[in-house]
Amino acid sequence: MPDTPAAEKDKQMKQLKRRMECWREVILPLNSILLWEQSWHPGLILGLTTSTFLLMWFMEPAILTVISVGLLIMALSDYLGPILISTFCSTNSWTGQKERKLDEICQRLSHAITQLQSIWRTALWARTNHANMYYGVITAVLLGFALIGNTVNNLFLMYVIVNSLLLLPGLRHNGRMQKPIKLICSYLTRPKMS
Repeated sequence: MPDTPAAEKDKQMKQLKRRMECWREVILPLNSILLWEQSWHPGLILGLTTSTFLLMWFMEPAILTVISVGLLIMALSDYLGPILISTFCSTNSWTGQKERKLDEICQRLSHAITQLQSIWRTALWARTNHANMYYGVITAVLLGFALIGNTVNNLFLMYVIVNSLLLLPGLRHNGRMQKPIKLICSYLTRPKMS
């Protein structure tokens, strides 16, 4: 009898791979950029986000306009993307090495989704079993975010958040997150001097 968690992970990975099938020619280069396989990829990420946010800063669109244009771009790319990809990329160019790389990407995404689901289940468990602690932590975190949001320019805050999220996979992949995390942990765990 197969192991239930392993079988569930395998099933989830296969479903994810099936959903990404028509985008596979775009996913591989995008993964390469997000993992910084070339030394100029972080500059490309920062350059694209900086130019996008500078354009938004210059145009000063309303939030409804930003959301509408973002959703419009997503809808058009969802419709036109597979058509353009199948037009410009031949099916003969797909190799076994690319297939293995796509499997690896799907496994990592599936693992990340599983971790997020686990965090969500833990939060729900804490809300049920430790309601006072849960609501205290949620209140403190949200008040902190409200204070930061009120103090810092919202567009700059979004710029920092988007860049952090886009650079995080490359930082993790290249091992550049371990040193700062160890430094913070050693600072927090060292004995206090009186």
